[in-house]
Order: sequence, then structure tokens, then C-alpha cells
Amino acid sequence: MSPFEITGLMFASMLLLMATGLPVAFCLGSVGVLSALFLWGTASLNVLYFSVLNIMNNFVLIAVPLFVFMGYVLHESGIANDLFDAVHLWMGRLRGGLGIGTVAICAIMAAMVGVSGAATISMGVIAVPAMLERKYNKDIAIGLVQAGGALGFLIPPSMMMIMYAFVSGESVGRLFAGGVVPGVILAVLYMIYVGVRCHLQPQLGPAISDNERASWGEKVSSLKGLILPGMLIMAVLGCIFFGVTSPTEAAAVGATGALACAAIRKALTWKMLMETAQKTLNVAGFTALIIIGAIVFSKVYTGLGATAMIKSAIVGLDMSPWIILIVMQLSFFVLGMFLDDLAILFLCMPIFLPIIKALGFDPVWFAIMYVVNMQMAYITPPYGINLFYMKAVAPKGVSMGDIYRSVIPFVVIQLAALILFMIFPKLITWLPDLLFG
Repeated sequence: MSPFEITGLMFASMLLLMATGLPVAFCLGSVGVLSALFLWGTASLNVLYFSVLNIMNNFVLIAVPLFVFMGYVLHESGIANDLFDAVHLWMGRLRGGLGIGTVAICAIMAAMVGVSGAATISMGVIAVPAMLERKYNKDIAIGLVQAGGALGFLIPPSMMMIMYAFVSGESVGRLFAGGVVPGVILAVLYMIYVGVRCHLQPQLGPAISDNERASWGEKVSSLKGLILPGMLIMAVLGCIFFGVTSPTEAAAVGATGALACAAIRKALTWKMLMETAQKTLNVAGFTALIIIGAIVFSKVYTGLGATAMIKSAIVGLDMSPWIILIVMQLSFFVLGMFLDDLAILFLCMPIFLPIIKALGFDPVWFAIMYVVNMQMAYITPPYGINLFYMKAVAPKGVSMGDIYRSVIPFVVIQLAALILFMIFPKLITWLPDLLFG
């Protein structure tokens, strides 16, 4: 069998196993190990073992559990409640104001947490019931929280970007800088959509009643809840962007700072510390299993020479590089409906990155477009993770059909933004070039 045929058989076997409900990490790992045994015998297991060991010892990966821990500590310390209270006081009198403010909170939480689930769950528990209670349209209320939660992929510090840097060898700092402007643009587009639609159709997002409106003194007082998270965000990103520390060391600064914030708020208890440590271990362990499975799988088809053959075949085609780029983006979108973002990263990037570089495209620009695609994957039926997060915390009366329907406008916005970033690469590359040259 040719390398192409073996690689196709491996992917087909993986998808077949996934259809049985087996976790993706075990689907990848088992197909990779069995393929290696079939192709090269038991000696190949030693090669796979040392490959995994070498990669898992990478210093960059230490940032993942540290940033996750930081996010969970901030989440458990009640900062999300303070943020929503401030938004309620400042934005509630506008049509759609609570929705617009909730998107802003999701963006702030993305800059504090770096993962999608925390903002989606927090705002699903806090903001969705509050908006529904004030007669907000159900689709807008749950849709904007899911889309806003996915900003954690794009706004630094992003776990996805750390993993991308680990796979590609790109600078974490450049990737973080590349995500800032697109993240802000997407958040603003969500806000504009909610604001315009609620202005044209006031019944979809009515303003709060007169007796709920706050005085200027109450509004100013509510801003104190922004001080601690604002200082922590600036400390972490400032350490990275200005070269004070490496991203991994900045993650340690963030974790320590989050503990300090919790202590100042008198929320740092032994019980909270144990719960956040357990949640961090669960997320980090799950991530490590996917990485190991994907490494084993990708090492086999790389060892077959399939990666080099695909690169040579595609680069040698008499086809516009832009067509090849668009096909890659479409493949990310389709795979994102069924596969975990990390699995897509480890399976596709060994093939796609050499092609992108050979075609002369900016690798940071390509990376951010991949991350935007993974944002869409997290809210795209049937298997978008944020859809299930929302179902887990949504009030009674919110069906899975409601959740699926609610994300459609936001997927369209994300797709429009992706096209915008493709047409105007400087939206992504301007800040990295400014900060890092």
C-alpha cells in the first residue's frame, strides 16, 4: 500500500472508532499504535515512546495548567459576578445593553482565563437568567454568551495559541499579539449586531425598568470590581509583550496574581484551592491525553513520508495559492464540527504548515485564522463544545434546538470576520510586527 492509502485508512479507522463514542484521545492513540505495529513491528513502540516523552517535556507546555489554574481561581473568587453587576448598572438602560455588556465581560474573562468554557459557564449561570428575566429574546441571550465565551480562543492568553506555538515553533508572544486586534474586532461585531437588532426590534432586548437604574455614585462604585482583573491582565500580557518574562513565566505570574486577587477578596479558602486544583488537573490531564494520542497518530503518517508527499503534490499544482488556503480553511471548518481543536491541530498542522510556508504566506496570519476557525467549531452543531456547556447551565425551558438555532447569526459574523482577516492580513500582523519587529 502507498503512504496515501495507509494514511487514508488510518483516518477512516479513527473516524469509525469515534462513531462508537470512544474518546478522541484513545481513537487517535490506538490507531497510531496499531498502525506502527503493523508497519514496523514492536521496535516502533520505542520510537513512539521517546517521541512522546521528548515532546511532553517541552517547557512551553507548563503554561497550559498554569493559565487554566489562573482562570479557575478568578472564576471561583466571584469576579464574574462583580463584572456583571457593573454592566447591569452602566449598560442596562440601553436597548440590548445587558447583552452588549455581557459580550464585553466575555472578552475581559477571555483575557483573564484563556479558555472558552469558563466565560460560557459563568455567563450562562449569571447573565442568561438575568436577561431572560428582563424579557430578552431567548436566542439572543444564549447565542451571545456562547459566541462571547469562544473569544477565549482568540484574546490572549489563549491556550489554543500556546498549543499552536508548541506545534509550529512560532513565538507565543507574536501569536498573542496577533490575536488582540481580531479578538477586539469580533467582540465589537457581536456588540454591534446585538445593539442594532435590539434598537430595530426593542422587544428583543428591552432596557431595564426605571426603578432598577442606578445613580452615578453607584455606577462609579461598581467599577472597583474591574481593578483587580484589569491589573492582572496588564501584568500578564505586559510581561509577555515587553519581554520581561517568557510566556511560561508569565503564566506563573498570572497564577500567583490570581491567588493574590482571591486573597484580597477574602475568597481564598482551602476548599476553593482544592477544587480549582482538581479542575485544573482534569483539564490538563484531558489535554495531555489528546496531545499524546495525536502525536502517536501524526508520527506514523509523518514517518511514512505522507507529509512530504502531500506538500510536494500540492505545491506543484498549477493552482492559485489562495485557492489552496481557502480549501484549508474549509477543511478546518468541517473537521471542527466533529473533532476536538487540539486533535485538528496535531493532525493537520504537520501537513499544512510546510505548505503555507512554501506558498509564502505569513505563518502568524495563518495561525490566527486557524484560531478563528476553531472559535466557529466551538459553537457549530452538532458537536460544538460551547453548545453542551450552555445546555448544562441553561435555565429550564431552553432546549437543544434553541441552543443550536441561537448560534447561527454569530457563526455568520465569525465567517464574515474570517473573510475580513483573509482580505486584510494587516489586521492580524500589524501588532506583532509593531511589538516584535
